[in-house]
Amino acid sequence: MKLIAADYDGTLNYCGKVTEEDLKALQKWQAEGNLFVIDTGRSLESIRIEADRNGLEPDYFITNNGGMVFDKDSKQLNASFMDNGLAHELMHMGLHLDGAVCFVANDGIYRHRIMVNPQLEDHRYTLAPDLTFDELLALNRYSQIVFSMDDMGKASALAAELNEKYGDRIEAYANRWVVDIVRKGVSKATGLDFLAKYLGMEKEDIYTLGDADNDIPMIEYCLHGACIETGVEEARAKAKIICAGVADLIRIIKEKSEGL
Repeated sequence: MKLIAADYDGTLNYCGKVTEEDLKALQKWQAEGNLFVIDTGRSLESIRIEADRNGLEPDYFITNNGGMVFDKDSKQLNASFMDNGLAHELMHMGLHLDGAVCFVANDGIYRHRIMVNPQLEDHRYTLAPDLTFDELLALNRYSQIVFSMDDMGKASALAAELNEKYGDRIEAYANRWVVDIVRKGVSKATGLDFLAKYLGMEKEDIYTLGDADNDIPMIEYCLHGACIETGVEEARAKAKIICAGVADLIRIIKEKSEGL
Protein backbone atom coordinates (compact mmCIF):
# COMPACT_ATOMS: atom_id res chain seq x y z
CA MET A 1 0.00 0.00 0.00
CA LYS A 2 1.21 3.46 -0.93
CA LEU A 3 -0.02 6.92 -0.02
CA ILE A 4 -0.26 10.16 -2.00
CA ALA A 5 -0.66 13.38 -0.01
CA ALA A 6 -1.54 16.25 -2.34
CA ASP A 7 -2.08 19.94 -1.83
CA TYR A 8 -5.41 21.27 -3.11
CA ASP A 9 -5.21 24.87 -4.36
CA GLY A 10 -2.89 25.15 -7.34
CA THR A 11 -2.22 21.40 -7.33
CA LEU A 12 -5.41 19.33 -7.40
CA ASN A 13 -7.55 22.40 -7.97
CA TYR A 14 -5.92 23.75 -11.09
CA CYS A 15 -7.57 26.63 -12.95
CA GLY A 16 -10.63 26.40 -10.73
CA LYS A 17 -11.37 22.67 -10.92
CA VAL A 18 -10.05 19.15 -10.56
CA THR A 19 -9.47 17.68 -14.00
CA GLU A 20 -11.30 14.57 -15.11
CA GLU A 21 -7.95 12.89 -15.76
CA ASP A 22 -6.76 13.50 -12.20
CA LEU A 23 -10.10 12.42 -10.70
CA LYS A 24 -10.14 9.11 -12.59
CA ALA A 25 -6.48 8.44 -11.77
CA LEU A 26 -7.14 8.96 -8.05
CA GLN A 27 -10.22 6.74 -8.12
CA LYS A 28 -8.20 3.94 -9.73
CA TRP A 29 -5.33 4.54 -7.28
CA GLN A 30 -7.69 4.05 -4.32
CA ALA A 31 -9.49 1.10 -5.92
CA GLU A 32 -6.10 -0.65 -6.13
CA GLY A 33 -5.75 -0.39 -2.34
CA ASN A 34 -3.71 2.79 -2.02
CA LEU A 35 -4.48 5.87 0.08
CA PHE A 36 -5.24 9.42 -1.03
CA VAL A 37 -4.83 12.34 1.39
CA ILE A 38 -5.49 16.03 0.88
CA ASP A 39 -2.88 18.10 2.74
CA THR A 40 -4.10 21.70 2.59
CA GLY A 41 -4.03 25.09 4.21
CA ARG A 42 -7.83 25.17 4.06
CA SER A 43 -10.19 24.44 6.94
CA LEU A 44 -12.10 21.17 7.12
CA GLU A 45 -15.33 23.04 6.38
CA SER A 46 -13.85 24.54 3.21
CA ILE A 47 -12.05 21.49 1.85
CA ARG A 48 -15.05 19.19 2.38
CA ILE A 49 -17.15 21.53 0.24
CA GLU A 50 -14.46 21.47 -2.46
CA ALA A 51 -14.02 17.70 -2.29
CA ASP A 52 -17.76 17.11 -2.63
CA ARG A 53 -18.01 19.61 -5.49
CA ASN A 54 -15.30 17.81 -7.44
CA GLY A 55 -16.19 14.22 -6.57
CA LEU A 56 -13.03 13.64 -4.52
CA GLU A 57 -13.17 11.06 -1.72
CA PRO A 58 -9.94 11.36 0.29
CA ASP A 59 -9.16 8.73 2.91
CA TYR A 60 -7.86 11.48 5.23
CA PHE A 61 -7.75 15.26 5.44
CA ILE A 62 -4.77 17.22 6.79
CA THR A 63 -5.97 20.80 7.15
CA ASN A 64 -4.76 24.19 8.42
CA ASN A 65 -1.24 23.56 7.09
CA GLY A 66 -0.86 20.46 9.25
CA GLY A 67 -2.61 21.81 12.33
CA MET A 68 -5.54 19.39 12.15
CA VAL A 69 -5.93 15.80 10.93
CA PHE A 70 -9.27 14.11 10.19
CA ASP A 71 -10.40 10.80 8.76
CA LYS A 72 -12.77 10.55 5.80
CA ASP A 73 -15.78 10.82 8.13
CA SER A 74 -14.44 14.07 9.67
CA LYS A 75 -13.42 12.38 12.92
CA GLN A 76 -10.65 14.47 14.48
CA LEU A 77 -7.40 12.54 14.90
CA ASN A 78 -5.01 15.33 15.85
CA ALA A 79 -5.17 19.06 16.65
CA SER A 80 -2.91 21.99 17.49
CA PHE A 81 -3.86 25.54 18.45
CA MET A 82 -2.10 28.86 18.73
CA ASP A 83 -1.58 30.77 21.96
CA ASN A 84 -4.72 32.87 22.43
CA GLY A 85 -2.88 36.01 23.48
CA LEU A 86 -0.64 35.91 20.42
CA ALA A 87 -3.58 35.15 18.14
CA HIS A 88 -5.40 38.21 19.51
CA GLU A 89 -2.30 40.36 18.97
CA LEU A 90 -2.02 39.20 15.35
CA MET A 91 -5.69 39.87 14.67
CA HIS A 92 -5.45 43.38 16.12
CA MET A 93 -2.41 43.96 13.90
CA GLY A 94 -4.39 42.70 10.90
CA LEU A 95 -6.96 45.46 11.26
CA HIS A 96 -4.30 48.04 10.34
CA LEU A 97 -2.12 46.04 7.95
CA ASP A 98 -1.17 47.82 4.73
CA GLY A 99 -2.27 45.79 1.72
CA ALA A 100 -4.51 43.46 3.71
CA VAL A 101 -7.92 42.78 2.18
CA CYS A 102 -9.13 40.67 5.11
CA PHE A 103 -8.00 38.08 7.60
CA VAL A 104 -9.53 34.73 8.40
CA ALA A 105 -9.33 32.92 11.73
CA ASN A 106 -9.83 29.17 11.76
CA ASP A 107 -11.13 27.44 14.89
CA GLY A 108 -9.98 24.01 13.69
CA ILE A 109 -13.05 23.28 11.59
CA TYR A 110 -14.75 26.54 10.58
CA ARG A 111 -13.46 29.81 9.11
CA HIS A 112 -14.40 33.32 10.23
CA ARG A 113 -13.58 36.30 8.01
CA ILE A 114 -12.98 39.89 9.08
CA MET A 115 -12.82 42.54 6.36
CA VAL A 116 -9.96 45.06 6.53
CA ASN A 117 -10.12 46.92 3.22
CA PRO A 118 -13.04 45.83 1.00
CA GLN A 119 -11.89 48.22 -1.74
CA LEU A 120 -8.94 45.92 -2.48
CA GLU A 121 -9.28 42.77 -4.60
CA ASP A 122 -9.36 39.53 -2.63
CA HIS A 123 -7.71 36.75 -4.64
CA ARG A 124 -8.58 33.99 -2.17
CA TYR A 125 -11.74 34.48 -0.11
CA THR A 126 -15.38 34.99 -1.00
CA LEU A 127 -17.05 33.81 2.20
CA ALA A 128 -19.24 36.34 4.01
CA PRO A 129 -18.20 37.49 7.50
CA ASP A 130 -20.24 35.66 10.15
CA LEU A 131 -18.79 37.09 13.38
CA THR A 132 -17.91 40.54 14.65
CA PHE A 133 -14.32 41.20 15.65
CA ASP A 134 -15.25 41.03 19.35
CA GLU A 135 -17.06 37.73 18.82
CA LEU A 136 -13.99 36.37 17.07
CA LEU A 137 -11.78 37.38 20.00
CA ALA A 138 -14.14 35.55 22.34
CA LEU A 139 -13.66 32.22 20.53
CA ASN A 140 -10.24 31.64 22.12
CA ARG A 141 -9.60 28.68 19.80
CA TYR A 142 -7.41 29.33 16.77
CA SER A 143 -5.72 26.65 14.71
CA GLN A 144 -4.70 29.08 11.98
CA ILE A 145 -4.89 32.77 11.07
CA VAL A 146 -4.63 33.83 7.44
CA PHE A 147 -3.93 37.31 6.10
CA SER A 148 -5.20 37.82 2.55
CA MET A 149 -3.12 40.43 0.73
CA ASP A 150 -3.68 42.34 -2.50
CA ASP A 151 -0.21 41.46 -3.83
CA MET A 152 1.93 38.31 -3.73
CA GLY A 153 5.06 40.33 -3.02
CA LYS A 154 3.42 41.85 0.04
CA ALA A 155 2.42 38.37 1.21
CA SER A 156 6.00 37.11 0.94
CA ALA A 157 7.35 40.17 2.73
CA LEU A 158 4.77 39.86 5.50
CA ALA A 159 5.57 36.18 6.07
CA ALA A 160 9.26 37.04 6.44
CA GLU A 161 8.44 39.90 8.83
CA LEU A 162 6.19 37.73 11.00
CA ASN A 163 8.76 34.93 11.17
CA GLU A 164 11.42 37.46 12.17
CA LYS A 165 9.27 39.00 14.92
CA TYR A 166 7.35 35.97 16.21
CA GLY A 167 9.43 33.06 14.92
CA ASP A 168 9.84 31.52 18.36
CA ARG A 169 6.06 31.04 18.59
CA ILE A 170 4.62 30.75 15.07
CA GLU A 171 5.27 29.56 11.55
CA ALA A 172 4.19 32.01 8.82
CA TYR A 173 3.92 30.52 5.33
CA ALA A 174 3.61 32.65 2.19
CA ASN A 175 1.03 30.98 -0.04
CA ARG A 176 0.69 33.13 -3.14
CA TRP A 177 -1.62 36.02 -2.06
CA VAL A 178 -2.07 34.89 1.52
CA VAL A 179 0.03 34.32 4.62
CA ASP A 180 -0.90 31.24 6.65
CA ILE A 181 0.03 31.44 10.34
CA VAL A 182 0.10 28.40 12.63
CA ARG A 183 1.69 27.39 15.92
CA LYS A 184 5.46 26.99 15.97
CA GLY A 185 6.54 23.60 14.67
CA VAL A 186 3.35 22.98 12.68
CA SER A 187 3.55 22.31 8.94
CA LYS A 188 2.03 20.13 6.27
CA ALA A 189 4.92 17.78 7.00
CA THR A 190 4.13 17.43 10.72
CA GLY A 191 0.50 16.67 9.93
CA LEU A 192 1.60 14.05 7.44
CA ASP A 193 4.14 12.62 9.89
CA PHE A 194 1.39 12.18 12.49
CA LEU A 195 -0.76 10.38 9.93
CA ALA A 196 2.10 8.17 8.76
CA LYS A 197 2.76 7.03 12.34
CA TYR A 198 -0.97 6.60 12.97
CA LEU A 199 -1.17 4.33 9.92
CA GLY A 200 2.18 2.61 10.56
CA MET A 201 3.52 3.61 7.14
CA GLU A 202 7.14 4.09 6.12
CA LYS A 203 8.34 7.20 4.26
CA GLU A 204 9.40 5.09 1.29
CA ASP A 205 5.72 4.35 0.61
CA ILE A 206 4.63 8.00 0.78
CA TYR A 207 4.49 10.47 -2.11
CA THR A 208 3.71 14.18 -1.77
CA LEU A 209 2.64 16.72 -4.37
CA GLY A 210 2.45 20.50 -4.06
CA ASP A 211 3.08 23.77 -5.82
CA ALA A 212 3.69 26.60 -3.32
CA ASP A 213 6.00 27.73 -0.51
CA ASN A 214 3.80 26.23 2.20
CA ASP A 215 4.10 22.85 0.45
CA ILE A 216 7.89 22.74 0.77
CA PRO A 217 7.91 21.02 4.21
CA MET A 218 5.84 18.10 2.90
CA ILE A 219 7.80 17.98 -0.37
CA GLU A 220 10.97 17.60 1.71
CA TYR A 221 9.36 15.19 4.20
CA CYS A 222 9.45 11.97 2.23
CA LEU A 223 11.73 10.30 -0.28
CA HIS A 224 9.39 11.05 -3.18
CA GLY A 225 8.45 14.72 -2.83
CA ALA A 226 6.94 16.08 -6.05
CA CYS A 227 6.05 19.50 -7.40
CA ILE A 228 3.85 20.30 -10.37
CA GLU A 229 5.45 21.98 -13.38
CA THR A 230 3.65 25.26 -12.67
CA GLY A 231 4.79 25.39 -9.03
CA VAL A 232 6.89 28.20 -7.61
CA GLU A 233 10.62 28.02 -8.19
CA GLU A 234 11.44 27.34 -4.53
CA ALA A 235 9.11 24.32 -4.40
CA ARG A 236 10.38 22.92 -7.70
CA ALA A 237 13.96 23.21 -6.43
CA LYS A 238 13.15 21.00 -3.41
CA ALA A 239 11.27 18.33 -5.34
CA LYS A 240 12.63 14.93 -6.34
CA ILE A 241 9.93 14.65 -9.01
CA ILE A 242 8.50 17.29 -11.36
CA CYS A 243 5.19 16.31 -12.93
CA ALA A 244 2.17 17.73 -14.73
CA GLY A 245 -0.30 16.77 -12.00
CA VAL A 246 -1.48 13.91 -9.81
CA ALA A 247 -2.37 11.65 -12.76
CA ASP A 248 1.15 12.11 -14.09
CA LEU A 249 2.61 11.40 -10.64
CA ILE A 250 0.63 8.15 -10.41
CA ARG A 251 1.93 7.18 -13.86
CA ILE A 252 5.51 7.81 -12.68
CA ILE A 253 4.95 5.77 -9.50
CA LYS A 254 3.58 2.82 -11.49
CA GLU A 255 6.40 2.92 -14.02
CA LYS A 256 8.94 2.95 -11.20
CA SER A 257 7.27 0.02 -9.42
CA GLU A 258 7.19 -1.95 -12.66
CA GLY A 259 10.83 -1.15 -13.36
CA LEU A 260 10.09 0.68 -16.63
